[in-house]
This record gives sequence, structure tokens and C-alpha cells, in this order.
Amino acid sequence: MIKKILLVLDGSPAGAAAREYALRLSKATNAGMTAIGVLDTPWITAAQPEPIGGAAFKLQRDEAMIEHSQEQVVHLLEDFAHEAKVHGINVEAVEAEGFPATEIERLSHEHDLIVIGKTTDFHFDLDEDSDMTVRHVARDNPRPLMIIPENPAKGGKILVALDNSLQSSRALHMFLLLGLAMGDEVEVLSIHEDEELATIIAERGVRMCALYGVKASARPIHAAGNRGELILSAAKDVQANMLVMGGFSHSFFRELFFGSCTKKLMAGAKIPVFLHH
Repeated sequence: MIKKILLVLDGSPAGAAAREYALRLSKATNAGMTAIGVLDTPWITAAQPEPIGGAAFKLQRDEAMIEHSQEQVVHLLEDFAHEAKVHGINVEAVEAEGFPATEIERLSHEHDLIVIGKTTDFHFDLDEDSDMTVRHVARDNPRPLMIIPENPAKGGKILVALDNSLQSSRALHMFLLLGLAMGDEVEVLSIHEDEELATIIAERGVRMCALYGVKASARPIHAAGNRGELILSAAKDVQANMLVMGGFSHSFFRELFFGSCTKKLMAGAKIPVFLHH
């Protein structure tokens, strides 16, 4: 079962949704929680083209931006700690300084799960939301992620995307070990050019779910082509409330999270995505 959640706080709408999700999850599982806010000084102080004599102006500007961002980080942490207290949840608030992905990864070793918005804004009104931090953490981090979109759709089933890779098998196993099904019905999706193999993989996932007392059904799909679109279509068909998947296999999941298919999936996913590799 899940024991401790790491929540990434930032100024994006998806970050606000992640915050709400983490509170519900902590309350449902009685898990402890750490909230991290990151002051991204490397981004603020990064070298930029300057006119002659502009160095002094940039220094003043950087100091003002750092002060502004730090105030926002402190406010986020204090506000969330107060909200958590209202819900009866004790939160450890951590203010970090540095590259956001690096600071999140550093703290992740002490937690079971990272909850993060699918886009993040560590610069508040100084920059646009970006998925860069999420992609870096997903690639390098040793812990599973729960990636939350803005205004996540609510539905009735959890969709597990399973292929024949070790990574997707580990993702399903970790999802079950953490007890994240929480009584929801699960559908195991397997997409393969070989119809028989698609069925074998899906049924393997169903049997794994049964070991943990999770009701699941198989959804094998005999198809080739853009699997990201097929996954999104299946999620819509079953009105899924979560997508579970592995990452970084030699097969389509590497392309899924770092190629054109990644952008389609992350842009199109309206539900939380549990990702592990």
C-alpha cells in the first residue's frame, strides 16, 4: 500500500488539479504527504543577450524576479499546508531551489508516488506553462508518477495499457502494489498486430489484477499503427478515470513518451496517467 506521496506544487491550472487529487488520495489511503515548491533560480538567472551596460540592469531584474517567485512559492506551500490541515492531513512542506526536475528527483527517493500536473509553471506570471519538467522527471525518476491534467474527466473504469514489455508489466504490478485501484473496475488493453498475442497479454493482466482482488476484464485489440490514438479512443469508450502504462521500453512506449505520439497522448489525455518504468 502507498505510504507517502510527493506532491509537486506550482502555479499552473494542472498543478491545482494535482493538488486536489493528492489530497483525495492521501485521505483515501491514509498516506503521508510532502509538498515541494521549487524556486527555479537557474531559469531566472540564465544568461541572455544584453546591450552594452545591461549587466547591472539584468542583475536588478534577476533579484526582483527571484524575490517575486520566492514569495509565490512560500504562499503556495503555506496555503496548501492550511488546506491539508482542514482535511485532517499533515503535510511536510519543502521549499527547494534549483532545477525543478533535479529537486523533485532528489526528494522522490523517500516517497512511493509523485503527483504532478501534466504541465507545470514554476515561474508563475513570468513564463508559460510547460510539460518539460514532467518529461524530465518521467525519464529519470525512480518512482512512479501520477500525471494530472487540468479539469480531469471523471469516469467509471481504470484503463491499463499493457504490451509485452517489462516496463508495462512493472507499471501494472506497481499500480496494484500501491493499492491505487481502490475499488474501481479495471480494463486491461492490449494492442498488437497478432490477434492471439493481444489476447494472451490482456488476459495475463487480468489474472495479475485478480491476485490483488481487483476486478478486471480484457480488451485485446488487433491493430497496427498509431497506438496512442487507439489508447485515447479506448479510454473514451470505457469512460476511463485513469490510464496506467509503462514507459521507456524498446517498443512503442519509448516513441509514445518522446516522439510525436507522446504529444498526441499527453495533449489528448483528459484523465490522470499513472506512469512507471
